[in-house]
Amino acid sequence: MRIVDIIIIGSVIMLVLAVVVILLVMLQQKQVIQHKLIIRDKDLQLQQERLVAVLEGQEQERKRIAEDLHDEVGAQLSALKLTIGGLQPLLKTGNGETERLKETKDFTDTIIQQLRYISQSLHPQALENLGLVHALDSFCNLMNKNKQVKITFVAPDDSFQVDKSKALHAYRVVQELINNIIKHAQASEVIVSYSNTLSLLTIDVADNGNGKLLETLDVSRQKVNSLGLKNIESRLNIIGGAISFNKRSPQGTVARIQVEHYQAIEQK
Repeated sequence: MRIVDIIIIGSVIMLVLAVVVILLVMLQQKQVIQHKLIIRDKDLQLQQERLVAVLEGQEQERKRIAEDLHDEVGAQLSALKLTIGGLQPLLKTGNGETERLKETKDFTDTIIQQLRYISQSLHPQALENLGLVHALDSFCNLMNKNKQVKITFVAPDDSFQVDKSKALHAYRVVQELINNIIKHAQASEVIVSYSNTLSLLTIDVADNGNGKLLETLDVSRQKVNSLGLKNIESRLNIIGGAISFNKRSPQGTVARIQVEHYQAIEQK
């Protein structure tokens, strides 16, 4: 065999070996990347499970406190109101006792209303009993009693039943948005619009404020133990939802919440 042939054969062998080495390195890198992706997915799943567990724990504690407020404190205040009402006929007139007693009764009424507001904010009983539409309507009516912002709730006469877990998260998102609008947006009006199709739930929260809703939510995201945008996004991620913000004409912000495949299993 000639030297030239030997050199050519050797070169081919070296080239093949080089290609094999490159392929092996690429395969190893691919396996490393796949392994990292698997670990990342497991970490994300673990974080998601932890977040769900934390939120479920919070809701259970809120429910317990709300029930204690309603059953214990609320009942005692209602009894106090009846006692005060029974004292009115027994008082003499002319010395201001009746007027002071009426003021005390009115003050007790105010405390009872505030207690109902706190109890419903902690745990919306209507959500369990009547569903998301009635719960949102009830929440908007309750917020209107504070007379800070006029809140209007618009929904179709008929709507599909929402899965309870997804309904709770959607309710909390709307609640957080409205609370932030009242605190920061300087709005005089909020319109909550509810609509759905067979596969998509849409809730629009529109205000006529200063347009700084997203900014204030984003700022609150950076604060430790703050609800805000991070909490909103986390809740929506759990239920496969999304939120978007757009400017409202002539002023204000429209926050659109959308959740796919939202229906309760028995409705599908």
